[in-house]
Amino acid sequence: IHPQYQTDDGSSSSSSTGAAPKLTQRKLDLRPPLSEKRKREITDKIAEFIALDMRPVNVVDGDGFKELMRTLKPGYTVPKRETVMHSVDAKYASIRAEVYMLINNCKAVSLTTDIWTSLQMEAYLTVTAHFITEAWRLENFVLATKKMEESHTAEHISQTLKEVISDWDIPGTKIVSVVHDNATNMVACTNQLAQEPSWGTVQGVRCAGHTLQLCINSALKKDPVCRTVAAARRLVSHFKKSAKATTALAEKQRELNVAEHKLVQDVATRWNSVYLMLDRLLEQRGAVSAVLKDSTVSKRSDRDLELTTSQWRMAEDIVNVLKPMIKLTELLSQDMNTSLSATVPMLMNIKKRHLVVHEDDSAVTKTLKITLTEEIDRRWELKGRLLESSIYIKAAILDPRFKKLFFFTDDEQRNEAYTVVENLAESLAARPVQEVGDDSELVEECDTAAGPSRQEKEKDQVMSMLLSSDEEEQQPGDSEMKAYLKDTTKSSTGPLEWWQKNEERYPKLSMAAKRFHSIPSTSIPSESIFSKAGFIISKTRSALLPANVDKLVFLAHNLKRLKRTQAE
Repeated sequence: IHPQYQTDDGSSSSSSTGAAPKLTQRKLDLRPPLSEKRKREITDKIAEFIALDMRPVNVVDGDGFKELMRTLKPGYTVPKRETVMHSVDAKYASIRAEVYMLINNCKAVSLTTDIWTSLQMEAYLTVTAHFITEAWRLENFVLATKKMEESHTAEHISQTLKEVISDWDIPGTKIVSVVHDNATNMVACTNQLAQEPSWGTVQGVRCAGHTLQLCINSALKKDPVCRTVAAARRLVSHFKKSAKATTALAEKQRELNVAEHKLVQDVATRWNSVYLMLDRLLEQRGAVSAVLKDSTVSKRSDRDLELTTSQWRMAEDIVNVLKPMIKLTELLSQDMNTSLSATVPMLMNIKKRHLVVHEDDSAVTKTLKITLTEEIDRRWELKGRLLESSIYIKAAILDPRFKKLFFFTDDEQRNEAYTVVENLAESLAARPVQEVGDDSELVEECDTAAGPSRQEKEKDQVMSMLLSSDEEEQQPGDSEMKAYLKDTTKSSTGPLEWWQKNEERYPKLSMAAKRFHSIPSTSIPSESIFSKAGFIISKTRSALLPANVDKLVFLAHNLKRLKRTQAE
């Protein structure tokens, strides 16, 4: 029998009818089999995909994912969850080692921290470190996400912070500040840490964004402002709950040729949401009114939701007064910006340019301006004699754009502030090297800092009106502080870029600058972890161990940060 008609057992495959058997031909896969090294690399990238895109580890069990991998890489068998988790552990260890080296070699570290709650009503505390590298690059990395098993007392929070920096071998004397919200327990926590010798001169800094929101909220509680906001809230809620009204709104927008935007519902926990709600309502006023007047869409009771002419006017007043406050919140909350130094100058500028009461202001505008001014002065203690020694003023002095302290009307107070910073710089310069950071094993970094980003340029343009233009001639015998104050800088020059170029001219002041410019003005970096964690600790992953939550949140943030840093 011809071999092609022979079966595996050697018998004939011919049928009883004598018909020739059906021939089949196997396709030969001539590609070499995957090496073990290549398989490990693919598994490592799957772990990275899970971390970066915040996917559940059990994605590898899905039929669709397995089919995708068979198509992309035939010969590769998707590993089990346990194997992938081992790869996640290895990735965590690798990235942690890189971040550890960066932190170990910096001079000073500032922390941001906040407590958040998962969908499973479990509380976690996330700690983020901020520092400036030798190349004057501002960095931030998540250190840890700890499950809070006990009540959120100041003692428990401070103990958790101590454990985190101990795990990272960061001496307490290296911590410059802890940025947090205005919660009483957070304030008490940093006050406790400041009393401990092992934490040096750490200072608690209240999140500027959160503090601004408290100022705004106080103003919005005043009558008749609160009644107008409540009326607007009811109106927006009606559209949000009615599919018919929402569809009609879209049709009216097209008829009136206005932007096809959805209405915005304010949320108590979302910053600036009242402003965004009113601003959008004003934009859509014509379309909203048209829907409410259409009897085929709106019932008579719905038409009563329409704002009165007086309320529409008040909404305009509220938006106009709050707009610069909202812009300030956005500027101070931008990631990777040295915003602490700009906080007080910008607040002073807003008070001077936007919150001055004029005779022709409406009653609502006057109420808002007066309340906002009082709240800003109270919460930032801008009227006190201790202003010259505040952490905001120290940072402003060490920012070439604001060093003249134009907002100080008292020369004696201004000179006292300069003396405070000068003494601090002398003190830092006199410390042994190991106390301010060990330079013995610097990691390899680029020699020049990256140029200013588009956001930084936009921010500098907004703040350029605040910059001093005084110029004085430097004298050979001037101290560092005197020479620095006489030095000039362009308004487009950011503080880190300036200090990177002038570090050798002002070695003592530059040490202080590195400390204070590492402090963010808001706790946004830690709060932004909430959204990442919301994906990671979802209903489908509610059984995640706290240790795995820590690793996945760590990787989700730090992998992107390191990739961005390496790309620059």
